[in-house]
Amino acid sequence: MSAPKRNDAGAAVAGLFTKNSATGGLATRPPREHEPSARVTVRRDPVARLRQGVELTEDDVGFLRSLSRPARTGQPRTLGSKFVATGVLAAAIELLRQAGIDMDGVEAGDLDEMTARARDALTRAAAAAQAFGNTTPLETTEAP
Repeated sequence: MSAPKRNDAGAAVAGLFTKNSATGGLATRPPREHEPSARVTVRRDPVARLRQGVELTEDDVGFLRSLSRPARTGQPRTLGSKFVATGVLAAAIELLRQAGIDMDGVEAGDLDEMTARARDALTRAAAAAQAFGNTTPLETTEAP
Protein backbone atom coordinates (compact mmCIF):
# COMPACT_ATOMS: atom_id res chain seq x y z
CA MET A 1 0.00 0.00 0.00
CA SER A 2 1.37 3.35 -0.83
CA ALA A 3 -0.02 6.02 1.37
CA PRO A 4 1.23 9.59 1.42
CA LYS A 5 3.97 9.94 3.98
CA ARG A 6 3.01 13.52 4.62
CA ASN A 7 -0.46 14.88 4.94
CA ASP A 8 0.45 17.96 2.90
CA ALA A 9 2.22 16.12 0.02
CA GLY A 10 -0.72 16.70 -2.28
CA ALA A 11 -0.74 20.40 -1.43
CA ALA A 12 3.01 20.61 -2.01
CA VAL A 13 2.74 19.02 -5.47
CA ALA A 14 -0.22 21.17 -6.39
CA GLY A 15 1.71 24.22 -5.26
CA LEU A 16 4.39 23.49 -7.87
CA PHE A 17 1.84 23.83 -10.65
CA THR A 18 0.30 27.05 -9.38
CA LYS A 19 3.58 28.95 -9.59
CA ASN A 20 5.05 30.31 -12.83
CA SER A 21 8.12 28.20 -12.30
CA ALA A 22 10.08 26.36 -9.64
CA THR A 23 11.72 29.67 -8.74
CA GLY A 24 8.37 31.25 -8.09
CA GLY A 25 8.76 33.64 -11.00
CA LEU A 26 12.13 35.04 -9.90
CA ALA A 27 13.84 33.94 -13.10
CA THR A 28 11.21 35.16 -15.53
CA ARG A 29 12.00 37.62 -18.23
CA PRO A 30 10.21 40.92 -18.53
CA PRO A 31 7.46 40.90 -21.19
CA ARG A 32 8.52 41.84 -24.70
CA GLU A 33 7.35 45.14 -26.06
CA HIS A 34 6.83 43.69 -29.52
CA GLU A 35 5.22 40.52 -30.75
CA PRO A 36 6.97 37.33 -29.60
CA SER A 37 7.62 36.00 -33.11
CA ALA A 38 9.54 39.12 -34.18
CA ARG A 39 13.31 38.80 -34.20
CA VAL A 40 15.57 41.75 -33.63
CA THR A 41 18.02 42.08 -36.49
CA VAL A 42 20.79 44.64 -36.76
CA ARG A 43 20.63 46.39 -40.11
CA ARG A 44 23.02 48.97 -41.36
CA ASP A 45 20.61 50.13 -44.02
CA PRO A 46 17.03 51.34 -43.62
CA VAL A 47 15.71 49.19 -46.49
CA ALA A 48 12.68 47.04 -45.75
CA ARG A 49 13.40 43.42 -46.62
CA LEU A 50 11.15 40.46 -47.41
CA ARG A 51 12.01 36.81 -46.95
CA GLN A 52 12.25 34.82 -50.17
CA GLY A 53 12.79 31.09 -49.92
CA VAL A 54 15.20 29.39 -52.30
CA GLU A 55 16.18 25.78 -52.79
CA LEU A 56 19.88 24.96 -52.74
CA THR A 57 21.82 21.73 -53.00
CA GLU A 58 23.58 20.38 -49.94
CA ASP A 59 26.90 21.22 -51.61
CA ASP A 60 25.82 24.84 -52.06
CA VAL A 61 24.71 25.11 -48.45
CA GLY A 62 27.98 23.52 -47.34
CA PHE A 63 29.91 26.08 -49.38
CA LEU A 64 27.93 28.96 -47.86
CA ARG A 65 28.51 27.55 -44.38
CA SER A 66 32.24 27.34 -45.04
CA LEU A 67 32.26 31.01 -46.02
CA SER A 68 30.53 31.97 -42.79
CA ARG A 69 32.86 30.15 -40.37
CA PRO A 70 34.84 32.16 -37.77
CA ALA A 71 38.13 30.86 -39.18
CA ARG A 72 37.20 32.47 -42.49
CA THR A 73 35.64 35.69 -41.18
CA GLY A 74 37.71 36.43 -38.10
CA GLN A 75 34.52 36.91 -36.12
CA PRO A 76 33.90 35.15 -32.79
CA ARG A 77 30.80 33.36 -34.15
CA THR A 78 29.62 32.09 -37.50
CA LEU A 79 27.82 34.60 -39.69
CA GLY A 80 25.31 31.98 -40.75
CA SER A 81 24.87 30.50 -44.19
CA LYS A 82 21.55 32.33 -44.70
CA PHE A 83 23.24 35.68 -44.09
CA VAL A 84 26.03 34.82 -46.55
CA ALA A 85 23.49 33.59 -49.11
CA THR A 86 21.56 36.84 -48.74
CA GLY A 87 24.69 38.88 -49.43
CA VAL A 88 25.66 36.76 -52.42
CA LEU A 89 22.16 36.96 -53.87
CA ALA A 90 21.92 40.72 -53.26
CA ALA A 91 25.20 41.26 -55.13
CA ALA A 92 24.04 39.05 -58.00
CA ILE A 93 20.74 40.92 -58.24
CA GLU A 94 22.56 44.25 -58.29
CA LEU A 95 24.78 43.06 -61.14
CA LEU A 96 21.84 41.60 -63.06
CA ARG A 97 19.96 44.90 -62.77
CA GLN A 98 22.90 46.72 -64.26
CA ALA A 99 23.88 44.23 -66.95
CA GLY A 100 20.41 42.93 -67.79
CA ILE A 101 19.38 39.33 -68.23
CA ASP A 102 17.61 37.67 -71.14
CA MET A 103 14.54 35.91 -69.72
CA ASP A 104 12.80 35.30 -73.05
CA GLY A 105 11.78 31.67 -73.35
CA VAL A 106 12.77 30.54 -69.85
CA GLU A 107 10.15 28.06 -68.64
CA ALA A 108 9.04 27.66 -65.03
CA GLY A 109 10.98 24.86 -63.37
CA ASP A 110 13.87 24.89 -65.88
CA LEU A 111 16.57 25.62 -63.30
CA ASP A 112 19.41 24.63 -65.64
CA GLU A 113 18.37 27.21 -68.24
CA MET A 114 17.74 29.88 -65.61
CA THR A 115 21.16 29.24 -64.06
CA ALA A 116 22.84 29.38 -67.45
CA ARG A 117 21.17 32.71 -68.31
CA ALA A 118 22.09 34.20 -64.94
CA ARG A 119 25.68 32.94 -65.24
CA ASP A 120 25.96 34.49 -68.71
CA ALA A 121 24.61 37.84 -67.51
CA LEU A 122 26.87 37.87 -64.44
CA THR A 123 29.89 36.99 -66.56
CA ARG A 124 29.08 39.88 -68.89
CA ALA A 125 28.68 42.20 -65.90
CA ALA A 126 32.06 41.13 -64.51
CA ALA A 127 33.76 41.62 -67.90
CA ALA A 128 32.16 45.05 -68.28
CA ALA A 129 33.28 46.03 -64.78
CA GLN A 130 36.87 45.10 -65.62
CA ALA A 131 36.76 46.91 -68.95
CA PHE A 132 35.45 50.09 -67.31
CA GLY A 133 37.87 50.08 -64.39
CA ASN A 134 35.74 48.15 -61.87
CA THR A 135 32.59 50.15 -62.63
CA THR A 136 29.67 48.95 -64.65
CA PRO A 137 28.65 50.62 -67.92
CA LEU A 138 25.57 52.00 -66.17
CA GLU A 139 27.70 53.66 -63.45
CA THR A 140 29.97 55.09 -66.14
CA THR A 141 27.11 56.63 -68.10
CA GLU A 142 25.51 58.05 -64.96
CA ALA A 143 28.71 59.60 -63.64
CA PRO A 144 28.62 63.44 -63.55
